[in-house]
Amino acid sequence: MPVRSYNVLVVGLDGATFDLMLPWIEQGHLPHLNRILRSGARSRLESTIPPITPCAWSSFMTGKNPGKHGLFDFIEPDAKGGFQFTNASYRDGETIWGCLSRHGRRVGVVNVPMTYPPEPVNGFLISGLDTPHEHSGYMYPVEIRQELKDAGIRYRIDQQHLGNMRTNARRRQQLASIFDAETSRTAALQKLSDGRDCDFRMIVYGATDQVQHHFWHFMDETHDKYDADGAKEFRHAIRDTYMHCDEQLGLLLDECDDDTIVIVMSDHGFGPMSNVRLRMNQILRDAGLLTFDEAAAPGRMKQAVAGWIDRLLRSTLSSDMKRTIAGLFPRLRVWFENLDEAKIDWTKTSAYVNEAYRSSPAIWLNRLQDSSDAEVRRMRDDIEHLLLSLVDPKTGGSVISTCHRPQNIYHGPHTAKAPDLLPSWWEDGFLLDQSVAGPNGPPAVERSTAPLEGGVEFAASHRLDGVLMMSGGPIRAEFEFENARIIDVAPTVLYLMGMPIPDDMDGRVLVEALDEEFVETNPIDFEQVEADSIDDSDDARRGFTQDESELIAKRLQALGYIK
Repeated sequence: MPVRSYNVLVVGLDGATFDLMLPWIEQGHLPHLNRILRSGARSRLESTIPPITPCAWSSFMTGKNPGKHGLFDFIEPDAKGGFQFTNASYRDGETIWGCLSRHGRRVGVVNVPMTYPPEPVNGFLISGLDTPHEHSGYMYPVEIRQELKDAGIRYRIDQQHLGNMRTNARRRQQLASIFDAETSRTAALQKLSDGRDCDFRMIVYGATDQVQHHFWHFMDETHDKYDADGAKEFRHAIRDTYMHCDEQLGLLLDECDDDTIVIVMSDHGFGPMSNVRLRMNQILRDAGLLTFDEAAAPGRMKQAVAGWIDRLLRSTLSSDMKRTIAGLFPRLRVWFENLDEAKIDWTKTSAYVNEAYRSSPAIWLNRLQDSSDAEVRRMRDDIEHLLLSLVDPKTGGSVISTCHRPQNIYHGPHTAKAPDLLPSWWEDGFLLDQSVAGPNGPPAVERSTAPLEGGVEFAASHRLDGVLMMSGGPIRAEFEFENARIIDVAPTVLYLMGMPIPDDMDGRVLVEALDEEFVETNPIDFEQVEADSIDDSDDARRGFTQDESELIAKRLQALGYIK
């Protein structure tokens, strides 16, 4: 086989899982994914720990573990003891499109999460869900915004109102809106690629993730909160979403020539959540590790009233009305949102969980305290023992099976920034609930018997294993292999494009999925990369303004990631 390089198209299906995809392929529902499957190689794709969007997509685009790139989540602690939202400027390391641009290759990138602010590339880039607002500068170069507008393409960043899905009519409306948004992404990639000969193109469809989060309990009859009545209309909502994304893939495949390798991947898998609810800060309080500021904390009745008013307003007010109220009465909004939160006395707290951010519960030690290394190790040991001893009130079994420590799963200069303990929610299926200060609060561990709250409470969430399918060029046909990791995709792409692989990448080339003669003819080449100096100062980052942070919070709230 002659020495050569290929163009590459990467299609990301956020949260896609073979558990659903393969049966639907066999049933004939996903013909274009079937084309990739039958003509290429596949493997489950191991995500990062934890398997969440910022961490996983950042590891994909850099080929590095989170200890090197430094992006662990949508949030990270700030210097004042609170939390701040992260974006692409908080990440260390060169992206794959940055590497390709440096070598003179042309790239086109659409909707990859954690790419705001957009970096200058040799081509075009439209950033993903960490974009604060549609009026933000999220396209590079800036003139492509007008180009899309002139072509009649109304590009939307992400879904804004998933939290409104309290009725079937609103669920119907949201599904249609999600499909329209993904169609516009495809149209944007096609339009911007026309006349721009891109060597590498990538697009991510977020619909699979969003719909699985909120519609799984209509599909799965074994779900703890299966909704038989809602299933009459929405049983196939997730399948229909995969089918819509498959149609978008088909449009892109029709444009590919024989010199293009197609890669379909997800950042993590998906599966159902149980009805186990944990109030982690209550657990830490009961162990003497956290103290609530009860003088500042709302009582249980106020929290309940705040939650009820919130649900009422979300379900009755239009989007324009909500924006108007938020603009006219910002202090009222802040006061109201603070009602639904148990306050922490930081002077008497050693460990805590940010319960407002519920998608990936993490234990943080209070870094405002001056603790020795020995004290930190002891606290981690004590907290791990505490969490592993929690008991399911229904089964009597363990609620948490594993607690991961950063030094055991990461390596690199940013490891110290990681959470101190990561309970294995993606394996155990529990969800975080809001703690209540005071002696008469709800149980710290309980089984929720209330119907699932549409658009607010996750029916399903992430799993460690995503999907990887590759087709074209030297990719082996109808070949199944194992042990692919999300950090392996970038070096594999660079190799297939005839590029040297930066020697600071942690991933490897997936040679087992390639024709042996091609590998023998094309030895893997590396380039030495000088280690960047680590600069975590505010000047090194394009942090969000207060207004932008509020917009990001609202988007993550709409998606169900924060309370």
